[in-house]
Amino acid sequence: MAHTVGCALRISIFPLCLAALGSTTAFSQTPPDLSSAATLPAAQSALVYVGTTKGVYLYNAGSNGALTQVSGSPFAIAGSALGSNGRYFVSLGTNYVHSYSVASNGAIQGQVSQINTQSYGEGCGTTDNGVFDHTGQDIYVQLGPNNSANLCNELQSFKISSTGALSFLGATDFNQTFTSRGTQIALTGNGAYGYSFAGVGFCSTSTYAFQRESSGAMMFNGGITAMTGNLQPLAAAGDPTNHLALAGIPEPDYCTFEPVQLASFTVASNGDIASTNAEANMPTPRVYPTVLNMSPNGQFLAVGGNTQATYGGIAQTPGLQVFHFNGANPITSYSGVLTASPIDEIHWDNNNHLYALSNSAKRLYAYTVTSSSITAVPGSPYTIAATPNALVVVPTSTACSAPSSNGVHICAPTSGSTVSSPVLVAASSTVTGTIARMELWVDGVKKYTATSSKQLNTNISLAAGSHRFVVFAINTAGQKWQSAVTATVK
Repeated sequence: MAHTVGCALRISIFPLCLAALGSTTAFSQTPPDLSSAATLPAAQSALVYVGTTKGVYLYNAGSNGALTQVSGSPFAIAGSALGSNGRYFVSLGTNYVHSYSVASNGAIQGQVSQINTQSYGEGCGTTDNGVFDHTGQDIYVQLGPNNSANLCNELQSFKISSTGALSFLGATDFNQTFTSRGTQIALTGNGAYGYSFAGVGFCSTSTYAFQRESSGAMMFNGGITAMTGNLQPLAAAGDPTNHLALAGIPEPDYCTFEPVQLASFTVASNGDIASTNAEANMPTPRVYPTVLNMSPNGQFLAVGGNTQATYGGIAQTPGLQVFHFNGANPITSYSGVLTASPIDEIHWDNNNHLYALSNSAKRLYAYTVTSSSITAVPGSPYTIAATPNALVVVPTSTACSAPSSNGVHICAPTSGSTVSSPVLVAASSTVTGTIARMELWVDGVKKYTATSSKQLNTNISLAAGSHRFVVFAINTAGQKWQSAVTATVK
């Protein structure tokens, strides 16, 4: 049985969905029109797809996050863009899931396979949203209720093969008591569990927990305890390990409206979730959260909103903010409102670049986020040539893997390489005990510190010439591990 909690939100009014730089747009510059940008060679950082009413526009993200349109855009697909595993691109129609082959430069080619969701499950309505699992082999598609006579939500699981063929794995129903649609499923870092939230009445929200089976299917598990205290969840995002960030409304009294706050939850090995955050330590974002997304290293939480509300005398508006995510510890503030434009979707690449899409403004905002600064990438915000409706980011550089034994692994730059400034420095560590911090030293000068993290990822501006990069990992007992490389900046 689902675990139901009282909710201070009128579910039918506001959308349910997953998930100190100034209160106005942080960077004033004339947005370039991407519709006429030139073709770029293979991406250095990511492929960025923007679904629109005219098709899917593909952009190549350089090492600094800047975008250039790929020749041939926009590409025609059926329905709306869902995601890509790098080899195949997937879209959702009203009833069908479609897969397309992808060229070496990321261009979307012809359809390979399609599958009818209405041929499976209990007929819970049309497709609503979907997500790839972390392996890129399985796809989870949510179907929502059509009307008051069709109250069920359903999660369907599909396999995408090495040839792009789609096959059905299983279906599981949830939230059969109200017309509210479930939020997009938030997956844990290991992909073992997923969570969705949906309204079950005038002032109540239910948390639904799903568990991955050996086949790859994600099935509802009513035995998982979804403890949210008095926080009524509206949006969620998972970090790379075993934590969730939730945006929700504290409920001092039944049906009392309070501003949305942010809290962290720990996922137990059996899927139970619980939080040790006190309400007083939960930050209140200045934007009204309708979408959350975690950076791949788990250090940053991006919070976007496309609506506004005022409760308890506190107004929360559309826009974009970034917070520090600290595992089980309370989430802490970082930026002010980076842009006041309504934000509908957020994604990251593996190099600390954040991409946020505004459908109504027809703009894509891009930032480089480190522990010391948040800066707009060159050219941001970008103007989209048609009305957008989806954002897909496919990193082309992998996240830095940790060494198998105690030590530091520097993934970038590689020793002896020649690189451009700003230089991407990515490292990961394995330590005894609890990590305190990782430090980057360049030519004997400390340039960057990543606190309470076993991963370091930043961009450093350096003059031309040879430079020595040393990364230290330091635990709370003061033990140190280090690694060093030398690279040339051209």
